[in-house]
Amino acid sequence: MKTYTTMDAIGDIFVIYGIVIVVSMLVAVVIRGIVWALSRSPAQEAPTVPAKPTPALRPAVEGVPQEHLAVITATIAAMLGAHRIVHIETPGRGYSWTAEARTVHHTSHTPHKP
Repeated sequence: MKTYTTMDAIGDIFVIYGIVIVVSMLVAVVIRGIVWALSRSPAQEAPTVPAKPTPALRPAVEGVPQEHLAVITATIAAMLGAHRIVHIETPGRGYSWTAEARTVHHTSHTPHKP
């Protein structure tokens, strides 16, 4: 009767690791093949829908001039690339009490001098 040694376990670990690598590569190749096959298929023409007229621009937030929104959008586009601003609102909606509570909570963990 042969005993199972540490070297046998290490060898089995490498075999299992190799099998996992091979299976992962096969899955990646299958996915790549599916993507390639779908990209080669003839594109179906979408039915043309007449363009809707764009409504007149209205202020996104009361009191925020359109020029400021344009500057914010241009700054984000320059720093991060093509992004879309989804929501802008005025600050000060009554969340100061939560910020104060967080500050008190976080500062309660700091060690104090004796």
